[in-house]
Amino acid sequence: MSIKDILFGKRPKNKDEIVAQLRTSINRLTLRSRNYERKAIEERNRAKQYLKMGNKGMATFALRKFRRYQNFLGKYTAFIENLETRLIAIEEAHDVSELKEAFELAGAELENARKLVNSEQILEMMIKQEEAMHEISRSSEILATPSEMGVEEAGDIESELNRLEAEIALEGIEEPKVPQGDIITEKSSLASELEDLRRELESSKKPKEKE
Repeated sequence: MSIKDILFGKRPKNKDEIVAQLRTSINRLTLRSRNYERKAIEERNRAKQYLKMGNKGMATFALRKFRRYQNFLGKYTAFIENLETRLIAIEEAHDVSELKEAFELAGAELENARKLVNSEQILEMMIKQEEAMHEISRSSEILATPSEMGVEEAGDIESELNRLEAEIALEGIEEPKVPQGDIITEKSSLASELEDLRRELESSKKPKEKE
């Protein structure tokens, strides 16, 4: 862009405008090259006709024009090739630029994601959580532990335990039943039984003495 364009505020063309201008130039050059190609073919056919008519001079003149159009065709083909090469390079550069921007965005997002899923931070977090849960469990156990008894209270409880054990032991023993009838009568009956037993023993001994 010239200094005059800068002074008078002519804005620089963006990529799409440059690509459009290049395509317009390529299309115009392509039309021009096709025109030269058509004229070259016409002049060659004309030279052939002149030779058939025996007019070698006009055939030579037509062939000279044919060679000139062929030269123009070669030049314009080269123009088109050069512009197309640069157009492809511009489009490639634009694609590379877009890819670069896309990779930069992806890199920034990956960096943010890396911070969120940092293995060291996750490990540290897990350790802290384990410590917190252990501390909570320890505090719960402390709160669930009964308070210690004083000496007097411990003695009272021990005495009460002994009384309960004695009661339980007594509950397992059956009290003896009192015999029915007169105690004197029972003794007399026992004496009578003993006397009968003595007599039987004496009677059993007498036959043996006779023998």
